[in-house]
Amino acid sequence: MKVYLINMPFFEQEYTKFSEKWEYIEDEYLGIGIVQKILEDEGCDVFVNKHNCISAMIQTVWETDPDCVMISIMQTSAGLTYKFVTKLRESGWNKNIFIGGWFVKMAWREILKKGWPIDYACYCDAEEVLKEWLSDSGKCIAGIATTENYDFHDKSGVEIVRKKNVWPENYSFSSRIDGRNTYCIETSRGCPHSRCTFCSQSCGNMIQNKWRPLPTNLIRKQIIELHEKYGACRFSTADDDLLGFESQAKARAKELHELFQSLPFRAAFSASISVRSAANGEILDWLQDAGAEQLCLGFESADENQLKRYGKQQVLEENYAAAREIRKRQIPVLPGLITFDPFATRETVRKNLNFLFDELEHYDLGKLTKRLHLLTGTPIIKMVERAGLLTGDYLYYDYRFQDEDAAKLFDSFSRYTNKVKECQKEANNHKLQHDKDIGIHHRRVAEKILSGEEWEGFAQEEISKMMSEVKIKNL
Repeated sequence: MKVYLINMPFFEQEYTKFSEKWEYIEDEYLGIGIVQKILEDEGCDVFVNKHNCISAMIQTVWETDPDCVMISIMQTSAGLTYKFVTKLRESGWNKNIFIGGWFVKMAWREILKKGWPIDYACYCDAEEVLKEWLSDSGKCIAGIATTENYDFHDKSGVEIVRKKNVWPENYSFSSRIDGRNTYCIETSRGCPHSRCTFCSQSCGNMIQNKWRPLPTNLIRKQIIELHEKYGACRFSTADDDLLGFESQAKARAKELHELFQSLPFRAAFSASISVRSAANGEILDWLQDAGAEQLCLGFESADENQLKRYGKQQVLEENYAAAREIRKRQIPVLPGLITFDPFATRETVRKNLNFLFDELEHYDLGKLTKRLHLLTGTPIIKMVERAGLLTGDYLYYDYRFQDEDAAKLFDSFSRYTNKVKECQKEANNHKLQHDKDIGIHHRRVAEKILSGEEWEGFAQEEISKMMSEVKIKNL
């Protein structure tokens, strides 16, 4: 089989990273690489898309003449994918279109009910079903829905897929490319919590018991192969939670520490762990000694009501405890903090930014406008809809703010971000993205905006001071 494989580009999304990313991390998507590896191992000829516009992709489909177009879709690329498949069919191409990815996991019912001109919608991991489909594409397979067998999947498919899921027994390595400074690795799959109201894992998690670890011998094999083939020494873990359930987090941290210490070279990594794990100093010590150079933590909010709305398992005090332990060890942190949601108030925003500035000593510009994104299928959508705030549709849900004050704050922070963006980029170019002397100016402007006073003239003065700081530090 000849396959044209597309990791659909994001649609209308500015991809400017301010100080959030671990230095040298490039975005890498393991899922599409795993699909490519399975297809190649099964003898398929795979052509990987290199374009980012619809017309070029359609032209390449006609030029390569594949038996099947396979597309991986995220929420942010759903609208572009719909346009692509519609225009591809309008161009006269009538062979198979097979779609998958997180958006399909969450929205396959809507996709089929809305009549997308596609043939197959895969709502589970490729390792579970792709080989079987390649051997008999006409077979009804739990995990791959079509218009004809929709009722079966709607009633029983998801339950069957969850029961049959055997990962990591069927674990597959991912196809890679040369030239990266950082490579992603998997050490687990699923999420032990799977209850956050805004997260796709709350209803798209197909892993048995919610979370399963990858055996350390396979993790080690990934790392060694990437090091030998590409010279990789820096790794970004793709896990939703590196350590899993609270009851086993300490043991898993120790296990990973032993693994990284056993490597014949010094490796560094970034990882996501839970707030409760981060509040445990012993766990942090294991990870830091193993080579952790940045930790991602889902604090999400410093407002108790907002934290409950988000369905987070930790209480507010645990957020503060984790922040203290992280700061004590001076571990760089990428904090999950959703400053704005449909029900946010001025006080909500103030608490979140005070936590960011005072407890985490983190001055990332992007957090000023960090806004909850509504993912299709997640529980919080119903909450927003009941409040009469929901706009858009399943391709891209949006919302209005319930509180007019919050709407004005978001607008002001957005305008400030646009004013200071080029200055921040210049700071980043000189490796000053984490410099507190630079970040403190963002705080001063944020506090001026929160006070309700006129802020634009003040902001311009702070931007000028920031540019001077950048020049001085670059001498």
